[in-house]
Amino acid sequence: MKFSAKLVKAKVLLKIILNIQKIPGDCVVHITQKKVAFIIRSDLDEGGSQVWCEIENSNFFDELNIQSLSDNEIQFQLEIEHLKRVLQSATTSMNEITVKLAKRGIPYLKFIIQSTQQSVILIQEIPIVLLTQQQMAQINEPQLPDPDVNIFLPNLKTLQNIIDKMKNISDELCITISNNSELKLAVETNAGSISTFYQGLTHATLGGKDKTQSQITRSSAVVDIKKFQKVLVLHSLSPDDVVCCIYESSLLIHAMLHNHKVVVTYYLPIIIKN
Repeated sequence: MKFSAKLVKAKVLLKIILNIQKIPGDCVVHITQKKVAFIIRSDLDEGGSQVWCEIENSNFFDELNIQSLSDNEIQFQLEIEHLKRVLQSATTSMNEITVKLAKRGIPYLKFIIQSTQQSVILIQEIPIVLLTQQQMAQINEPQLPDPDVNIFLPNLKTLQNIIDKMKNISDELCITISNNSELKLAVETNAGSISTFYQGLTHATLGGKDKTQSQITRSSAVVDIKKFQKVLVLHSLSPDDVVCCIYESSLLIHAMLHNHKVVVTYYLPIIIKN
């Protein structure tokens, strides 16, 4: 098994890692000839959160070389905090970064960071746990039908400021999406409720369906407000589109960065009220 590549746009990759790291859990990396996927899953048996991030190789890697018995793909688990630290040290100056799969008793990723301004070479290593093709086959992104309600979220930075205040009032956030371009965010207290309304938003067309023609005109979901807050740090990536969808058991936040060819999807569990 072999893997080596030159890493470009390390600063953008660091921003992505800093965002998806907000959701705690094991991080699985799946590298193919076309894409790199970062998968973070936590407390799945208890309806935990998940993040699925897909990056097109051509936009972040150069001179990519993968050789394996798993259809020339490689999959492994790592501590995402270790990857963050390497990227932080690599982006402090103009560097040329090469990453390789190596083995010395245990497998690890070897980062060779060479300064283009000085004749200095820094080598950092991250231990990893290689996964078999069979193990990877057990890690599947949730397969959900097209939602009956969805909406493009307003400015995430503004939304984050509102949620920052609401989380001091309640641990739970009620999100209501209407197919007439409305979004409502509400928290309840013993003294009453506080709500924020957005009108004139737009809907995504998923699966060829126009949401404004759906028989279901409105749907609500209650989620952990702190988990929702962590998703909103996506604003630092300046995503082109961010869609919010409500399902029976989960809330999906789907963000797309067209210029960098990145798709980030968050799955947040819905709190079921008895």
